[in-house]
Amino acid sequence: MTKFEHFNRRTLSAIILAGSLQFGVMTSPALQAQEFTHYVSDAVEQPIRRGAGVEFRIERMLPPGTPLKVLETSDGWSLVEANYNNRTSQGWIHQISIQNQPPARILLNEQRARFSDLENRFNEQRRDYEQLRVNHDVVATELTELKQAHFEARRELEQIREISGQAVELDEQNREMRQIINELEAQQVIMRQQIAQAGDAVKRQWFLTGAGVLLLGLLLGRFFRIPKRRGSWDSV
Repeated sequence: MTKFEHFNRRTLSAIILAGSLQFGVMTSPALQAQEFTHYVSDAVEQPIRRGAGVEFRIERMLPPGTPLKVLETSDGWSLVEANYNNRTSQGWIHQISIQNQPPARILLNEQRARFSDLENRFNEQRRDYEQLRVNHDVVATELTELKQAHFEARRELEQIREISGQAVELDEQNREMRQIINELEAQQVIMRQQIAQAGDAVKRQWFLTGAGVLLLGLLLGRFFRIPKRRGSWDSV
């Protein structure tokens, strides 16, 4: 056998031994007792004594349901640690006075407390439900009002669009009429100019006609003179 194999066997044996010791410690009754919480039985007050036997003096009386921490067991007795009324005490108590489960009185009180808590939560949820119903009614009313307002707004928008369409049409007609008026005004200016020019032409024509008539009269008077009558004095 080589030194390496001997070393490996020794190491393996040491590991197995250490594991066995650790497992034995972990599975010992004292350690297992420390891992669990025990309770004083739900009968009457139980004494804890200075030693494991009835011949030892009573250190303290524990009421039913007091939580216990078992530190050691010996011959039907258990060394326990109890914390009651903010006072920690150690002593021996007979195992018949210890139980692993909480007493029925404690369980009943816990169930009552749980039921009271559930009832309070139920009442809170019921109040929340009622408040939600009220909020729902308010929201439903607001929604109805918003729908009505939306309907009226759409109707007003359609009216505005219709009026806007008519306004656009009227504006177009107004522009056309203004264009026609501008054209008529331009024609009126032209006609005024033509009338003024025609008036000037008529005046010139009348002037020329009058001058021609006057000239014609003068010429006729010159060529066709009427003989003068002799007076009565010429015959004498």
